[in-house]
Amino acid sequence: MNISESFAELISRIQPLQSEFDAARQHRDTIQTRLEKEFEVSSCRPIGSSAHGTSIRDFSDTDLLAVFRKTAFTWGDSLINSDTALEKVCVALAERYPYSDVYKDGISIAVSFSDGRHVDVVPAVFDSMHEKWPIYLIADGVGGWMGTSPALYDAYIASANRESGGKLTYVAQLMKFWRECREPRIPLSSFHIEMVLAYEDVCKGVKAYSECMLEILRSLARRECRAMRDPYGIAGNIPAVRTESQRERALASVTNSRNHADSALVAENSSDVQEARKQWDIVFNGEFPW
Repeated sequence: MNISESFAELISRIQPLQSEFDAARQHRDTIQTRLEKEFEVSSCRPIGSSAHGTSIRDFSDTDLLAVFRKTAFTWGDSLINSDTALEKVCVALAERYPYSDVYKDGISIAVSFSDGRHVDVVPAVFDSMHEKWPIYLIADGVGGWMGTSPALYDAYIASANRESGGKLTYVAQLMKFWRECREPRIPLSSFHIEMVLAYEDVCKGVKAYSECMLEILRSLARRECRAMRDPYGIAGNIPAVRTESQRERALASVTNSRNHADSALVAENSSDVQEARKQWDIVFNGEFPW
Protein backbone atom coordinates (compact mmCIF):
# COMPACT_ATOMS: atom_id res chain seq x y z
CA MET A 1 0.00 0.00 0.00
CA ASN A 2 1.53 3.33 -1.04
CA ILE A 3 0.85 6.64 0.76
CA SER A 4 -1.98 7.68 -1.55
CA GLU A 5 -3.66 4.33 -0.98
CA SER A 6 -3.21 4.69 2.78
CA PHE A 7 -4.94 8.08 2.71
CA ALA A 8 -7.75 6.64 0.58
CA GLU A 9 -8.18 3.83 3.12
CA LEU A 10 -8.23 6.30 6.02
CA ILE A 11 -10.82 8.48 4.28
CA SER A 12 -12.99 5.41 3.74
CA ARG A 13 -12.72 4.43 7.41
CA ILE A 14 -13.86 7.80 8.76
CA GLN A 15 -17.02 8.18 6.67
CA PRO A 16 -20.14 8.40 8.87
CA LEU A 17 -22.48 5.42 9.02
CA GLN A 18 -26.06 5.63 7.79
CA SER A 19 -27.17 4.85 11.34
CA GLU A 20 -25.46 8.03 12.50
CA PHE A 21 -27.31 10.11 9.91
CA ASP A 22 -30.60 8.48 10.91
CA ALA A 23 -30.04 9.15 14.62
CA ALA A 24 -29.05 12.76 13.96
CA ARG A 25 -32.20 13.30 11.88
CA GLN A 26 -34.40 11.82 14.60
CA HIS A 27 -32.86 14.01 17.30
CA ARG A 28 -33.16 17.08 15.09
CA ASP A 29 -36.85 16.41 14.49
CA THR A 30 -37.67 15.94 18.18
CA ILE A 31 -35.74 19.08 19.13
CA GLN A 32 -37.54 21.10 16.47
CA THR A 33 -40.91 19.78 17.65
CA ARG A 34 -40.13 20.80 21.23
CA LEU A 35 -38.95 24.29 20.26
CA GLU A 36 -42.01 24.84 18.07
CA LYS A 37 -44.22 23.89 21.00
CA GLU A 38 -42.59 26.43 23.33
CA PHE A 39 -41.69 29.26 20.93
CA GLU A 40 -42.46 30.74 17.55
CA VAL A 41 -39.80 29.07 15.40
CA SER A 42 -39.29 29.93 11.73
CA SER A 43 -36.91 27.09 10.88
CA CYS A 44 -34.47 24.58 12.29
CA ARG A 45 -31.70 23.56 9.89
CA PRO A 46 -28.37 21.72 10.09
CA ILE A 47 -25.26 23.87 9.94
CA GLY A 48 -21.54 23.14 10.15
CA SER A 49 -20.23 19.65 9.40
CA SER A 50 -23.74 18.25 8.89
CA ALA A 51 -24.45 20.81 6.18
CA HIS A 52 -21.03 20.60 4.52
CA GLY A 53 -20.77 16.80 4.38
CA THR A 54 -17.62 16.86 6.51
CA SER A 55 -18.83 14.84 9.50
CA ILE A 56 -16.68 11.89 10.53
CA ARG A 57 -17.61 8.53 11.99
CA ASP A 58 -18.07 8.33 15.77
CA PHE A 59 -17.00 11.89 16.52
CA SER A 60 -19.02 14.61 14.78
CA ASP A 61 -21.84 16.33 16.64
CA THR A 62 -24.95 17.71 14.96
CA ASP A 63 -25.22 21.51 14.86
CA LEU A 64 -28.63 23.10 14.36
CA LEU A 65 -29.51 26.72 13.68
CA ALA A 66 -32.89 27.34 15.29
CA VAL A 67 -34.36 30.56 13.92
CA PHE A 68 -36.84 32.14 16.34
CA ARG A 69 -39.29 34.96 15.76
CA LYS A 70 -37.81 38.12 17.24
CA THR A 71 -40.76 38.39 19.60
CA ALA A 72 -39.44 35.33 21.46
CA PHE A 73 -36.34 37.25 22.53
CA THR A 74 -37.59 40.84 22.62
CA TRP A 75 -38.40 43.06 25.57
CA GLY A 76 -39.91 46.36 24.54
CA ASP A 77 -38.23 47.33 21.30
CA SER A 78 -34.89 45.60 21.94
CA LEU A 79 -33.48 42.09 21.97
CA ILE A 80 -32.92 40.70 25.42
CA ASN A 81 -29.49 39.67 26.70
CA SER A 82 -28.40 36.69 24.60
CA ASP A 83 -27.45 34.74 27.74
CA THR A 84 -31.07 35.08 28.87
CA ALA A 85 -32.25 33.84 25.47
CA LEU A 86 -29.93 30.84 25.71
CA GLU A 87 -31.24 30.09 29.21
CA LYS A 88 -34.86 30.12 27.97
CA VAL A 89 -34.00 27.60 25.26
CA CYS A 90 -31.99 25.50 27.71
CA VAL A 91 -34.91 25.28 30.14
CA ALA A 92 -37.32 24.26 27.37
CA LEU A 93 -35.03 21.48 26.12
CA ALA A 94 -34.14 20.29 29.63
CA GLU A 95 -37.85 19.83 30.36
CA ARG A 96 -38.22 17.77 27.17
CA TYR A 97 -35.14 15.64 27.88
CA PRO A 98 -35.04 15.16 31.67
CA TYR A 99 -32.68 12.19 31.41
CA SER A 100 -30.23 13.86 29.02
CA ASP A 101 -27.46 16.30 29.80
CA VAL A 102 -28.64 19.72 28.58
CA TYR A 103 -26.43 22.73 29.16
CA LYS A 104 -25.20 26.04 27.76
CA ASP A 105 -22.01 25.53 25.73
CA GLY A 106 -20.65 28.86 24.55
CA ILE A 107 -23.11 30.25 22.01
CA SER A 108 -25.27 27.13 21.85
CA ILE A 109 -27.31 24.73 23.95
CA ALA A 110 -25.80 21.25 23.98
CA VAL A 111 -27.96 18.16 24.32
CA SER A 112 -26.21 14.85 25.01
CA PHE A 113 -28.43 11.86 24.26
CA SER A 114 -28.25 8.38 25.76
CA ASP A 115 -27.17 6.91 22.40
CA GLY A 116 -23.96 8.93 22.60
CA ARG A 117 -25.08 11.52 20.04
CA HIS A 118 -24.64 15.22 20.77
CA VAL A 119 -26.66 18.07 19.29
CA ASP A 120 -25.69 21.73 19.60
CA VAL A 121 -28.63 24.09 19.14
CA VAL A 122 -27.70 27.64 18.11
CA PRO A 123 -30.64 30.03 18.72
CA ALA A 124 -30.90 32.81 16.13
CA VAL A 125 -33.15 35.61 14.92
CA PHE A 126 -33.34 37.09 11.43
CA ASP A 127 -31.54 40.39 11.02
CA SER A 128 -31.15 41.42 7.35
CA MET A 129 -30.09 40.26 3.89
CA HIS A 130 -26.64 40.18 2.30
CA GLU A 131 -27.55 40.14 -1.38
CA LYS A 132 -29.64 36.93 -1.55
CA TRP A 133 -28.30 35.49 1.72
CA PRO A 134 -30.08 35.90 5.09
CA ILE A 135 -28.06 37.23 8.01
CA TYR A 136 -29.00 36.10 11.50
CA LEU A 137 -28.08 37.30 14.96
CA ILE A 138 -26.73 34.69 17.38
CA ALA A 139 -25.23 34.93 20.86
CA ASP A 140 -21.73 36.38 20.97
CA GLY A 141 -20.77 34.65 24.22
CA VAL A 142 -20.78 37.79 26.37
CA GLY A 143 -24.46 38.68 26.46
CA GLY A 144 -24.67 40.49 23.15
CA TRP A 145 -25.54 39.42 19.62
CA MET A 146 -23.42 38.97 16.50
CA GLY A 147 -24.11 38.34 12.84
CA THR A 148 -23.76 35.12 10.90
CA SER A 149 -24.95 33.76 7.56
CA PRO A 150 -24.67 29.95 7.44
CA ALA A 151 -26.16 29.68 3.94
CA LEU A 152 -23.57 32.14 2.59
CA TYR A 153 -20.69 30.28 4.25
CA ASP A 154 -22.09 26.97 3.03
CA ALA A 155 -22.07 28.29 -0.54
CA TYR A 156 -18.53 29.66 -0.09
CA ILE A 157 -17.17 26.32 1.14
CA ALA A 158 -19.15 24.36 -1.47
CA SER A 159 -17.70 26.52 -4.25
CA ALA A 160 -14.15 25.95 -3.00
CA ASN A 161 -14.88 22.23 -2.75
CA ARG A 162 -16.05 22.10 -6.37
CA GLU A 163 -12.93 23.97 -7.49
CA SER A 164 -10.81 21.43 -5.61
CA GLY A 165 -12.49 18.53 -7.39
CA GLY A 166 -14.09 17.44 -4.12
CA LYS A 167 -10.81 17.18 -2.18
CA LEU A 168 -11.67 19.93 0.31
CA THR A 169 -14.40 17.81 1.91
CA TYR A 170 -12.05 14.90 2.47
CA VAL A 171 -9.16 17.03 3.74
CA ALA A 172 -11.55 18.66 6.22
CA GLN A 173 -12.53 15.18 7.40
CA LEU A 174 -8.88 14.17 7.69
CA MET A 175 -8.15 17.26 9.77
CA LYS A 176 -11.09 16.55 12.05
CA PHE A 177 -9.92 12.98 12.50
CA TRP A 178 -6.40 14.27 13.22
CA ARG A 179 -7.89 16.61 15.83
CA GLU A 180 -9.65 13.68 17.54
CA CYS A 181 -6.55 11.44 17.38
CA ARG A 182 -4.35 13.79 19.36
CA GLU A 183 -3.98 13.24 23.10
CA PRO A 184 -5.54 15.25 24.51
CA ARG A 185 -8.01 16.15 21.76
CA ILE A 186 -7.24 19.44 20.00
CA PRO A 187 -10.10 21.95 20.50
CA LEU A 188 -9.77 23.38 16.98
CA SER A 189 -12.99 24.70 15.41
CA SER A 190 -14.33 22.68 12.48
CA PHE A 191 -15.74 25.83 10.88
CA HIS A 192 -12.38 27.56 11.17
CA ILE A 193 -10.61 24.62 9.51
CA GLU A 194 -13.07 24.60 6.60
CA MET A 195 -12.94 28.35 6.10
CA VAL A 196 -9.12 28.37 6.04
CA LEU A 197 -9.16 25.50 3.54
CA ALA A 198 -11.55 27.48 1.32
CA TYR A 199 -9.97 30.92 1.75
CA GLU A 200 -6.43 29.78 1.03
CA ASP A 201 -7.32 27.36 -1.80
CA VAL A 202 -5.40 24.65 0.03
CA CYS A 203 -6.90 21.82 -2.02
CA LYS A 204 -7.06 23.53 -5.41
CA GLY A 205 -5.02 22.08 -8.25
CA VAL A 206 -3.41 18.71 -8.81
CA LYS A 207 -2.37 17.70 -5.29
CA ALA A 208 -2.25 14.48 -3.33
CA TYR A 209 -3.96 14.32 0.06
CA SER A 210 -0.54 14.22 1.70
CA GLU A 211 0.30 17.58 0.10
CA CYS A 212 -3.02 19.10 1.11
CA MET A 213 -2.56 17.93 4.70
CA LEU A 214 0.90 19.45 4.88
CA GLU A 215 -0.37 22.71 3.39
CA ILE A 216 -3.27 23.12 5.84
CA LEU A 217 -0.99 22.33 8.79
CA ARG A 218 1.50 24.91 7.50
CA SER A 219 -1.27 27.44 7.11
CA LEU A 220 -2.62 26.94 10.63
CA ALA A 221 0.90 27.15 12.04
CA ARG A 222 1.61 30.33 10.06
CA ARG A 223 -1.62 31.84 11.39
CA GLU A 224 -0.62 30.67 14.89
CA CYS A 225 -4.14 29.24 15.28
CA ARG A 226 -5.51 32.76 15.62
CA ALA A 227 -8.91 33.91 14.41
CA MET A 228 -9.29 34.60 10.69
CA ARG A 229 -11.18 37.52 9.23
CA ASP A 230 -14.62 36.73 7.87
CA PRO A 231 -14.16 37.25 4.09
CA TYR A 232 -17.66 38.79 4.00
CA GLY A 233 -17.26 40.97 7.09
CA ILE A 234 -20.45 39.62 8.67
CA ALA A 235 -19.12 37.70 11.67
CA GLY A 236 -16.03 39.87 12.24
CA ASN A 237 -13.48 37.18 13.09
CA ILE A 238 -13.83 33.41 12.89
CA PRO A 239 -12.06 31.98 15.95
CA ALA A 240 -9.95 28.84 15.81
CA VAL A 241 -10.34 28.15 19.53
CA ARG A 242 -12.14 29.67 22.51
CA THR A 243 -9.31 30.57 24.88
CA GLU A 244 -5.65 31.55 24.78
CA SER A 245 -4.61 28.35 26.55
CA GLN A 246 -6.44 26.32 23.91
CA ARG A 247 -4.70 28.32 21.18
CA GLU A 248 -1.29 27.58 22.66
CA ARG A 249 -2.09 23.87 22.93
CA ALA A 250 -3.51 23.73 19.41
CA LEU A 251 -0.52 25.57 17.97
CA ALA A 252 1.95 23.22 19.67
CA SER A 253 0.18 20.18 18.18
CA VAL A 254 -0.21 21.80 14.75
CA THR A 255 3.47 22.70 14.67
CA ASN A 256 4.56 19.23 15.74
CA SER A 257 2.32 17.57 13.16
CA ARG A 258 3.46 19.98 10.44
CA ASN A 259 7.06 19.01 11.08
CA HIS A 260 6.31 15.29 10.83
CA ALA A 261 4.13 15.83 7.74
CA ASP A 262 7.02 17.73 6.16
CA SER A 263 9.35 14.82 6.92
CA ALA A 264 6.77 12.42 5.46
CA LEU A 265 6.66 14.33 2.16
CA VAL A 266 10.46 14.41 1.97
CA ALA A 267 10.59 10.65 2.54
CA GLU A 268 7.82 9.97 0.02
CA ASN A 269 9.55 12.07 -2.63
CA SER A 270 12.69 10.03 -1.97
CA SER A 271 10.69 6.80 -2.50
CA ASP A 272 11.10 5.86 1.17
CA VAL A 273 7.50 4.77 1.65
CA GLN A 274 8.14 3.08 4.98
CA GLU A 275 9.59 6.24 6.52
CA ALA A 276 6.80 8.34 5.03
CA ARG A 277 4.19 6.03 6.52
CA LYS A 278 5.99 6.13 9.87
CA GLN A 279 5.87 9.93 9.90
CA TRP A 280 2.19 10.05 8.97
CA ASP A 281 1.48 7.49 11.69
CA ILE A 282 3.03 9.92 14.18
CA VAL A 283 0.82 12.71 12.84
CA PHE A 284 -2.30 10.57 13.28
CA ASN A 285 -1.13 9.16 16.61
CA GLY A 286 -0.96 5.52 15.51
CA GLU A 287 -4.15 5.58 13.40
CA PHE A 288 -2.62 5.80 9.90
CA PRO A 289 -3.28 2.68 7.76
CA TRP A 290 -0.27 0.47 7.03
